[in-house]
Amino acid sequence: MEPMRCDVLVLGGGPAGAVTAALLARDGVDVTVLERARFPRFHLGESLSPAAAGVLDELGLRDAVDGRYLRKHGVALRCARTGRQQRFRYDEAYEPGAALAWQVPRADFDDLLLRAARSFGAEVVEGCAAEDVLFDDGAAAGVIARREDGRQVTVRARLVVDATGQHALLAGRRGDRHPVDGMERTALSAHFRNVARAGGEAEGDLELILFPHGWIWNIPFLGEVSSVGALCANNWMRSRQPAEALETFFDRTVDDASFARDALASSTRLTPVLAHAGLSWRANRRVGDGWITVGDAGGFADPLLCAGTTLAIGGAARAAAAVRGALDRGDLSARSFADYARTLDAASDLFLGTARSLYAEELSEVLLGAGARADRRAFASVLAGDVFGDDPPWRAAWRERFPADR
Repeated sequence: MEPMRCDVLVLGGGPAGAVTAALLARDGVDVTVLERARFPRFHLGESLSPAAAGVLDELGLRDAVDGRYLRKHGVALRCARTGRQQRFRYDEAYEPGAALAWQVPRADFDDLLLRAARSFGAEVVEGCAAEDVLFDDGAAAGVIARREDGRQVTVRARLVVDATGQHALLAGRRGDRHPVDGMERTALSAHFRNVARAGGEAEGDLELILFPHGWIWNIPFLGEVSSVGALCANNWMRSRQPAEALETFFDRTVDDASFARDALASSTRLTPVLAHAGLSWRANRRVGDGWITVGDAGGFADPLLCAGTTLAIGGAARAAAAVRGALDRGDLSARSFADYARTLDAASDLFLGTARSLYAEELSEVLLGAGARADRRAFASVLAGDVFGDDPPWRAAWRERFPADR
Protein backbone atom coordinates (compact mmCIF):
# COMPACT_ATOMS: atom_id res chain seq x y z
CA MET A 1 0.00 0.00 0.00
CA GLU A 2 1.29 3.45 -0.93
CA PRO A 3 2.03 5.63 2.12
CA MET A 4 -0.17 8.58 2.93
CA ARG A 5 1.57 11.93 2.41
CA CYS A 6 1.21 15.44 3.79
CA ASP A 7 3.34 18.47 4.51
CA VAL A 8 2.74 18.52 8.28
CA LEU A 9 1.74 15.45 10.28
CA VAL A 10 0.30 16.16 13.73
CA LEU A 11 0.30 13.25 16.18
CA GLY A 12 -2.53 13.68 18.68
CA GLY A 13 -5.84 15.54 18.47
CA GLY A 14 -5.98 17.07 21.97
CA PRO A 15 -5.84 20.86 22.41
CA ALA A 16 -2.14 21.12 21.48
CA GLY A 17 -2.50 19.11 18.30
CA ALA A 18 -5.93 20.39 17.30
CA VAL A 19 -4.99 24.07 17.68
CA THR A 20 -1.68 23.60 15.83
CA ALA A 21 -3.48 21.81 12.99
CA ALA A 22 -6.35 24.30 12.85
CA LEU A 23 -4.05 27.34 12.60
CA LEU A 24 -1.86 25.72 9.94
CA ALA A 25 -4.80 24.43 7.88
CA ARG A 26 -6.44 27.85 8.06
CA ASP A 27 -3.34 29.26 6.37
CA GLY A 28 -3.42 26.69 3.59
CA VAL A 29 -0.88 24.20 4.92
CA ASP A 30 -1.50 20.53 4.03
CA VAL A 31 -2.05 19.01 7.50
CA THR A 32 -3.02 15.53 8.66
CA VAL A 33 -3.89 14.69 12.29
CA LEU A 34 -3.62 11.15 13.65
CA GLU A 35 -5.54 10.60 16.90
CA ARG A 36 -5.49 7.23 18.66
CA ALA A 37 -8.88 7.67 20.36
CA ARG A 38 -12.37 8.37 19.11
CA PHE A 39 -13.67 11.70 20.31
CA PRO A 40 -15.29 12.68 22.59
CA ARG A 41 -13.22 11.10 25.35
CA PHE A 42 -12.35 12.00 28.97
CA HIS A 43 -9.18 13.88 29.84
CA LEU A 44 -7.74 15.75 32.81
CA GLY A 45 -6.84 19.43 32.61
CA GLU A 46 -10.29 21.00 32.77
CA SER A 47 -9.49 24.61 33.62
CA LEU A 48 -8.33 27.20 31.09
CA SER A 49 -6.39 30.41 31.71
CA PRO A 50 -7.07 33.75 30.00
CA ALA A 51 -4.08 33.05 27.74
CA ALA A 52 -6.40 30.74 25.78
CA ALA A 53 -8.88 33.50 24.95
CA GLY A 54 -6.78 35.14 22.24
CA VAL A 55 -6.17 31.81 20.52
CA LEU A 56 -9.89 30.97 20.64
CA ASP A 57 -10.57 34.39 19.11
CA GLU A 58 -8.13 33.62 16.30
CA LEU A 59 -9.98 30.37 15.59
CA GLY A 60 -13.40 32.04 15.73
CA LEU A 61 -14.40 29.89 18.72
CA ARG A 62 -14.65 32.49 21.48
CA ASP A 63 -18.45 32.88 21.29
CA ALA A 64 -19.02 29.12 21.08
CA VAL A 65 -16.84 28.53 24.16
CA ASP A 66 -18.43 31.39 26.09
CA GLY A 67 -21.89 30.03 25.36
CA ARG A 68 -21.34 26.48 26.55
CA TYR A 69 -18.88 26.65 29.47
CA LEU A 70 -18.77 28.35 32.87
CA ARG A 71 -16.85 31.61 32.97
CA LYS A 72 -13.90 31.78 35.33
CA HIS A 73 -12.75 35.17 36.63
CA GLY A 74 -10.12 34.10 39.12
CA VAL A 75 -8.60 31.54 41.47
CA ALA A 76 -9.29 30.95 45.16
CA LEU A 77 -6.12 29.85 46.97
CA ARG A 78 -6.72 28.20 50.34
CA CYS A 79 -4.48 26.57 52.92
CA ALA A 80 -5.99 23.72 54.92
CA ARG A 81 -3.18 23.89 57.46
CA THR A 82 -3.70 27.53 58.48
CA GLY A 83 -7.28 28.17 57.34
CA ARG A 84 -6.12 31.27 55.45
CA GLN A 85 -7.43 32.05 51.97
CA GLN A 86 -7.21 34.68 49.26
CA ARG A 87 -8.98 35.22 45.95
CA PHE A 88 -6.87 36.31 42.98
CA ARG A 89 -8.79 37.92 40.13
CA TYR A 90 -7.38 37.84 36.61
CA ASP A 91 -7.94 41.58 36.28
CA GLU A 92 -5.24 42.03 38.95
CA ALA A 93 -2.60 40.78 36.50
CA TYR A 94 -0.09 43.18 34.95
CA GLU A 95 -1.46 42.42 31.47
CA PRO A 96 -4.93 40.99 32.15
CA GLY A 97 -5.91 40.62 28.50
CA ALA A 98 -9.32 38.95 28.43
CA ALA A 99 -9.36 38.77 32.26
CA LEU A 100 -11.55 35.68 32.10
CA ALA A 101 -11.31 32.04 31.14
CA TRP A 102 -13.57 28.98 31.26
CA GLN A 103 -14.02 25.67 33.07
CA VAL A 104 -14.23 23.05 30.31
CA PRO A 105 -15.26 19.40 30.48
CA ARG A 106 -12.50 18.12 28.27
CA ALA A 107 -14.50 15.50 26.37
CA ASP A 108 -16.66 18.24 24.89
CA PHE A 109 -13.98 20.95 24.62
CA ASP A 110 -11.43 18.73 22.87
CA ASP A 111 -14.09 17.54 20.44
CA LEU A 112 -14.93 21.18 19.67
CA LEU A 113 -11.29 21.98 18.89
CA LEU A 114 -10.74 18.88 16.76
CA ARG A 115 -13.88 19.61 14.73
CA ALA A 116 -12.56 23.14 14.22
CA ALA A 117 -9.31 21.73 12.82
CA ARG A 118 -11.32 19.60 10.40
CA SER A 119 -13.48 22.56 9.39
CA PHE A 120 -10.35 24.55 8.45
CA GLY A 121 -9.26 21.76 6.14
CA ALA A 122 -7.04 19.47 8.21
CA GLU A 123 -7.47 15.77 7.48
CA VAL A 124 -8.33 14.16 10.82
CA VAL A 125 -7.97 10.39 11.24
CA GLU A 126 -9.35 9.12 14.53
CA GLY A 127 -8.74 5.62 15.83
CA CYS A 128 -5.22 5.63 14.38
CA ALA A 129 -2.26 5.47 16.78
CA ALA A 130 1.27 6.47 15.77
CA GLU A 131 3.60 3.69 16.88
CA ASP A 132 7.01 4.81 15.65
CA VAL A 133 8.63 7.77 13.94
CA LEU A 134 10.48 7.32 10.65
CA PHE A 135 13.79 9.11 10.11
CA ASP A 136 15.68 9.82 6.88
CA ASP A 137 19.30 10.96 7.31
CA GLY A 138 18.58 11.92 10.93
CA ALA A 139 15.46 13.97 10.20
CA ALA A 140 11.90 12.89 11.01
CA ALA A 141 10.08 11.97 7.82
CA GLY A 142 6.80 10.40 8.95
CA VAL A 143 5.40 7.64 11.14
CA ILE A 144 4.24 4.09 11.19
CA ALA A 145 0.72 3.97 12.65
CA ARG A 146 -1.91 1.35 13.37
CA ARG A 147 -5.64 1.64 12.81
CA GLU A 148 -8.30 0.20 15.11
CA ASP A 149 -8.75 -2.84 12.84
CA GLY A 150 -5.06 -3.70 13.22
CA ARG A 151 -3.96 -2.49 9.80
CA GLN A 152 -0.58 -0.81 9.75
CA VAL A 153 -0.22 2.38 7.73
CA THR A 154 2.72 4.59 6.83
CA VAL A 155 2.36 8.36 6.69
CA ARG A 156 5.13 10.41 5.12
CA ALA A 157 5.52 14.10 5.96
CA ARG A 158 7.92 16.99 5.63
CA LEU A 159 7.47 17.76 9.34
CA VAL A 160 6.20 15.77 12.32
CA VAL A 161 4.47 17.60 15.19
CA ASP A 162 4.37 15.43 18.32
CA ALA A 163 1.26 16.33 20.31
CA THR A 164 0.82 12.90 21.90
CA GLY A 165 0.56 14.33 25.42
CA GLN A 166 1.90 12.30 28.32
CA HIS A 167 2.46 9.40 25.90
CA ALA A 168 5.28 11.58 24.46
CA LEU A 169 6.11 9.38 21.49
CA LEU A 170 9.30 11.14 20.38
CA ALA A 171 10.72 11.66 23.87
CA GLY A 172 10.06 8.01 24.67
CA ARG A 173 11.63 6.82 21.43
CA ARG A 174 14.75 8.89 22.12
CA GLY A 175 15.00 7.92 25.80
CA ASP A 176 14.62 11.59 26.66
CA ARG A 177 11.90 11.46 29.33
CA HIS A 178 13.27 12.44 32.76
CA PRO A 179 11.37 12.92 36.07
CA VAL A 180 11.45 16.38 37.60
CA ASP A 181 13.29 16.07 40.91
CA GLY A 182 11.06 16.76 43.89
CA MET A 183 7.84 16.76 41.87
CA GLU A 184 6.98 13.06 42.02
CA ARG A 185 3.23 13.06 42.59
CA THR A 186 0.07 11.15 41.65
CA ALA A 187 -3.29 12.70 40.81
CA LEU A 188 -6.59 11.22 42.04
CA SER A 189 -9.72 12.60 40.39
CA ALA A 190 -13.47 12.13 39.95
CA HIS A 191 -16.57 14.09 38.98
CA PHE A 192 -19.20 14.98 41.58
CA ARG A 193 -22.67 16.52 41.66
CA ASN A 194 -23.63 19.30 44.09
CA VAL A 195 -20.17 20.25 45.32
CA ALA A 196 -20.42 23.53 47.23
CA ARG A 197 -19.35 26.53 45.18
CA ALA A 198 -19.22 30.29 45.47
CA GLY A 199 -21.99 32.56 44.26
CA GLY A 200 -22.07 35.43 41.80
CA GLU A 201 -19.04 36.21 39.67
CA ALA A 202 -16.90 33.87 41.79
CA GLU A 203 -19.01 30.79 40.96
CA GLY A 204 -16.59 29.71 38.27
CA ASP A 205 -13.42 30.22 40.32
CA LEU A 206 -10.86 27.47 40.33
CA GLU A 207 -10.33 26.44 43.96
CA LEU A 208 -6.79 25.38 44.88
CA ILE A 209 -6.42 23.92 48.37
CA LEU A 210 -2.95 23.35 49.80
CA PHE A 211 -2.93 20.53 52.35
CA PRO A 212 -0.37 18.22 53.98
CA HIS A 213 -0.23 15.71 51.11
CA GLY A 214 -0.07 18.17 48.21
CA TRP A 215 -3.01 20.13 46.84
CA ILE A 216 -6.65 19.65 45.88
CA TRP A 217 -8.54 21.19 42.99
CA ASN A 218 -12.24 21.98 42.77
CA ILE A 219 -13.34 22.87 39.23
CA PRO A 220 -17.03 23.76 38.84
CA PHE A 221 -18.67 23.22 35.46
CA LEU A 222 -21.78 24.89 34.10
CA GLY A 223 -24.67 23.14 35.87
CA GLU A 224 -24.32 20.90 38.93
CA VAL A 225 -21.17 18.89 38.14
CA SER A 226 -17.65 19.63 39.41
CA SER A 227 -14.28 18.00 38.93
CA VAL A 228 -12.46 17.38 42.22
CA GLY A 229 -9.00 15.91 42.46
CA ALA A 230 -5.94 15.67 44.66
CA LEU A 231 -2.33 15.76 43.54
CA CYS A 232 -0.51 13.84 46.25
CA ALA A 233 3.09 13.20 47.12
CA ASN A 234 4.08 9.62 46.50
CA ASN A 235 4.92 9.00 50.17
CA TRP A 236 1.23 9.61 50.91
CA MET A 237 0.20 7.33 48.04
CA ARG A 238 2.25 4.56 49.62
CA SER A 239 0.02 4.80 52.73
CA ARG A 240 -2.86 3.24 50.78
CA GLN A 241 -3.62 -0.18 52.20
CA PRO A 242 -3.26 -3.22 49.89
CA ALA A 243 -7.00 -3.96 49.80
CA GLU A 244 -8.18 -0.34 50.09
CA ALA A 245 -10.45 0.75 47.26
CA LEU A 246 -9.26 3.84 45.42
CA GLU A 247 -12.56 5.59 46.25
CA THR A 248 -12.03 4.90 49.96
CA PHE A 249 -8.47 6.17 49.78
CA PHE A 250 -9.63 9.31 47.97
CA ASP A 251 -12.20 9.98 50.71
CA ARG A 252 -9.52 9.50 53.36
CA THR A 253 -7.23 11.85 51.47
CA VAL A 254 -9.65 14.78 51.16
CA ASP A 255 -10.70 14.33 54.79
CA ASP A 256 -7.32 15.87 55.65
CA ALA A 257 -8.33 19.16 53.97
CA SER A 258 -11.17 20.91 55.77
CA PHE A 259 -12.09 23.13 52.79
CA ALA A 260 -12.46 20.10 50.52
CA ARG A 261 -14.25 18.00 53.16
CA ASP A 262 -16.84 20.73 53.68
CA ALA A 263 -17.33 21.32 49.95
CA LEU A 264 -17.97 17.62 49.32
CA ALA A 265 -20.21 17.08 52.35
CA SER A 266 -23.50 17.03 50.39
CA SER A 267 -22.13 15.85 47.05
CA THR A 268 -22.60 12.64 45.07
CA ARG A 269 -19.72 11.05 43.23
CA LEU A 270 -20.63 10.40 39.57
CA THR A 271 -17.54 8.63 38.25
CA PRO A 272 -14.96 6.18 39.55
CA VAL A 273 -11.84 7.69 41.09
CA LEU A 274 -8.97 7.57 38.61
CA ALA A 275 -5.24 7.65 39.39
CA HIS A 276 -2.67 9.35 37.15
CA ALA A 277 1.01 8.93 38.02
CA GLY A 278 4.26 10.28 36.59
CA LEU A 279 2.80 13.55 35.35
CA SER A 280 5.85 15.80 35.87
CA TRP A 281 8.80 15.20 33.56
CA ARG A 282 11.29 16.96 31.31
CA ALA A 283 12.99 16.35 27.99
CA ASN A 284 16.39 17.69 27.02
CA ARG A 285 15.08 18.66 23.59
CA ARG A 286 11.68 19.96 22.45
CA VAL A 287 12.61 20.16 18.76
CA GLY A 288 14.85 18.48 16.23
CA ASP A 289 15.44 18.07 12.52
CA GLY A 290 12.04 17.52 10.94
CA TRP A 291 10.15 17.44 14.23
CA ILE A 292 8.71 19.66 16.93
CA THR A 293 6.81 18.89 20.14
CA VAL A 294 3.86 20.82 21.52
CA GLY A 295 1.93 20.55 24.78
CA ASP A 296 2.68 17.76 27.25
CA ALA A 297 4.67 15.84 24.61
CA GLY A 298 7.56 18.24 25.24
CA GLY A 299 7.49 17.90 29.03
CA PHE A 300 5.17 18.86 31.86
CA ALA A 301 5.89 20.90 34.97
CA ASP A 302 2.91 20.52 37.32
CA PRO A 303 -0.89 20.94 36.97
CA LEU A 304 -1.13 23.29 39.96
CA LEU A 305 -1.46 26.52 37.95
CA CYS A 306 -3.35 25.35 34.82
CA ALA A 307 0.07 24.96 33.25
CA GLY A 308 -1.00 22.08 31.01
CA THR A 309 -3.79 23.83 29.12
CA THR A 310 -1.88 27.12 29.00
CA LEU A 311 1.24 25.55 27.49
CA ALA A 312 -0.84 23.36 25.17
CA ILE A 313 -3.01 26.11 23.68
CA GLY A 314 -0.61 29.05 23.93
CA GLY A 315 2.26 26.81 22.86
CA ALA A 316 0.27 25.51 19.88
CA ALA A 317 -0.21 29.05 18.57
CA ARG A 318 3.54 29.61 18.78
CA ALA A 319 4.29 26.20 17.28
CA ALA A 320 2.05 26.94 14.31
CA ALA A 321 3.83 30.27 13.73
CA ALA A 322 7.23 28.57 13.95
CA VAL A 323 6.17 25.85 11.51
CA ARG A 324 4.78 28.37 9.01
CA GLY A 325 8.07 30.29 9.11
CA ALA A 326 10.12 27.12 8.66
CA LEU A 327 8.01 25.99 5.69
CA ASP A 328 8.32 29.42 4.07
CA ARG A 329 12.13 29.30 4.47
CA GLY A 330 12.34 25.70 3.37
CA ASP A 331 14.39 24.96 6.49
CA LEU A 332 12.87 22.32 8.76
CA SER A 333 16.00 21.74 10.81
CA ALA A 334 16.15 22.15 14.58
CA ARG A 335 17.62 25.63 14.26
CA SER A 336 14.37 26.86 12.68
CA PHE A 337 12.57 26.02 15.91
CA ALA A 338 15.18 27.20 18.41
CA ASP A 339 13.30 30.37 19.40
CA TYR A 340 10.10 28.36 19.91
CA ALA A 341 11.92 25.87 22.15
CA ARG A 342 13.45 28.65 24.26
CA THR A 343 10.06 30.30 24.68
CA LEU A 344 8.39 27.07 25.83
CA ASP A 345 11.27 26.15 28.13
CA ALA A 346 11.10 29.57 29.81
CA ALA A 347 7.31 29.39 30.21
CA SER A 348 7.47 25.89 31.68
CA ASP A 349 10.23 26.94 34.09
CA LEU A 350 8.15 29.88 35.30
CA PHE A 351 5.30 27.52 36.18
CA LEU A 352 7.68 25.03 37.77
CA GLY A 353 9.39 27.62 39.96
CA THR A 354 6.04 28.95 41.13
CA ALA A 355 4.72 25.47 41.90
CA ARG A 356 7.88 24.47 43.82
CA SER A 357 7.61 27.60 45.95
CA LEU A 358 3.97 26.93 46.75
CA TYR A 359 4.72 23.35 47.79
CA ALA A 360 7.57 24.58 49.99
CA GLU A 361 5.12 27.06 51.62
CA GLU A 362 7.57 29.84 50.78
CA LEU A 363 5.20 31.49 48.32
CA SER A 364 1.97 30.57 50.06
CA GLU A 365 3.18 32.40 53.18
CA VAL A 366 3.66 35.50 51.05
CA LEU A 367 0.37 35.23 49.17
CA LEU A 368 -1.86 34.22 52.07
CA GLY A 369 -0.35 36.72 54.47
CA ALA A 370 -0.21 40.47 54.09
CA GLY A 371 1.64 40.20 50.80
CA ALA A 372 2.58 43.26 48.78
CA ARG A 373 0.34 44.30 45.91
CA ALA A 374 3.20 43.59 43.50
CA ASP A 375 3.26 39.95 44.66
CA ARG A 376 -0.50 39.64 44.12
CA ARG A 377 -0.21 41.12 40.64
CA ALA A 378 2.70 38.85 39.71
CA PHE A 379 0.93 35.72 40.94
CA ALA A 380 -2.28 36.72 39.17
CA SER A 381 -0.22 37.17 36.01
CA VAL A 382 1.14 33.62 36.26
CA LEU A 383 -2.38 32.31 36.86
CA ALA A 384 -3.55 34.27 33.81
CA GLY A 385 -0.96 32.50 31.65
CA ASP A 386 1.22 35.54 30.98
CA VAL A 387 4.28 33.32 30.63
CA PHE A 388 5.36 33.64 26.98
CA GLY A 389 7.88 35.93 25.30
CA ASP A 390 10.52 38.26 26.66
CA ASP A 391 10.44 38.80 30.41
CA PRO A 392 8.89 42.05 31.61
CA PRO A 393 10.35 43.37 34.91
CA TRP A 394 7.86 41.54 37.12
CA ARG A 395 8.57 38.20 35.46
CA ALA A 396 12.35 38.59 35.62
CA ALA A 397 12.12 39.37 39.34
CA TRP A 398 9.75 36.42 39.90
CA ARG A 399 12.15 34.00 38.22
CA GLU A 400 14.99 35.21 40.43
CA ARG A 401 12.96 34.78 43.63
CA PHE A 402 11.33 31.47 42.67
CA PRO A 403 13.69 29.57 40.33
CA ALA A 404 12.66 26.34 38.65
CA ASP A 405 15.82 24.52 39.72
CA ARG A 406 16.79 24.67 43.35
